[in-house]
Amino acid sequence: MIKRISILVLAMVPVALWAQFAPAQDKPGTTAMHADSSAFVAWATGCTVERGPMRIDKPDLGVASFGDETLALGVPGGTMDVVSLGDGGVATLTFASPICNKPGPDFAVFENGFANAQNPDTWALELGFVEVSSDGVNFFRFPAVTYVQTETQLGNAGSINPAQLHNFASKYGAFYGTPFDLDEVEDNALLDKSKITHVRIVDVVGCIDPEYATYDSEGHIVNDPWPTPFASSGMDLDAVGVIHDLAHFDVPENGEKVVSLYPNPVKDRLFVKAENLQSVEVYNTVGQLVMMTAEETIDLSALTDGIYLVRVVCEDGMITQRIVKQ
Repeated sequence: MIKRISILVLAMVPVALWAQFAPAQDKPGTTAMHADSSAFVAWATGCTVERGPMRIDKPDLGVASFGDETLALGVPGGTMDVVSLGDGGVATLTFASPICNKPGPDFAVFENGFANAQNPDTWALELGFVEVSSDGVNFFRFPAVTYVQTETQLGNAGSINPAQLHNFASKYGAFYGTPFDLDEVEDNALLDKSKITHVRIVDVVGCIDPEYATYDSEGHIVNDPWPTPFASSGMDLDAVGVIHDLAHFDVPENGEKVVSLYPNPVKDRLFVKAENLQSVEVYNTVGQLVMMTAEETIDLSALTDGIYLVRVVCEDGMITQRIVKQ
């Protein structure tokens, strides 16, 4: 009887307390993408920043000032080569070729978070929302979710378990990008997912005081390190890497390119269907090439279980898709 009551009590615990998203970059099952990954075909080429205050409740302190817009361009530079946004600050990035929506993640955002030496499961992360636009006017936000507690303010030395975060720009530490799949943005007539021209990063004001708080897509207050009354206040944007863009994946005039990978999840053999196939490259989540072939049937039985990125290269383009090996 006692055991049955215990089960019932557990069943009544809110789902959010148990929910787990992809873990930190050094954990199995992570979605983190290393800056050296060849999955990236391009990087942001333009950036404008509207700085937020160092501390939103004390505007007399002034705005964040660390770094400049050029440090968000090109490949990630690491801990100090970043531009700080301040509380609620905004960075808008543009690209030489528009990002396009293909299977799997389409781009990734890099920050400069670092591990907590006292608690290896948590990281110092200053969070940001991610929005996209196909006209530079109308922006649409990825549905970000946090399950970080909101009873106690984290403080400027606070840290977060990345497994409690989804679709925030700074889920991972320095040199590891957070991937974003355009399929996760709600469809809208004002958004052309096949031609994304702008990516906007909006700093999360991590204060849990309702007067200044920001909220995720499920209505949760977002708790991150705050206040940070320094020149480097707010999220520190390092780079935005492109996985799919029009310059590297041209669509023929007679219709959409068809590339299929199946089954997914896969246990041993992965089948590739693509016209004019040239090569298939398999990468782990830290960007290391683990397999390369030109065959349409790939034996993955020797790989450990987990998430992989498969790049299919054809004569007239390429595509990268995430698969799960079980």
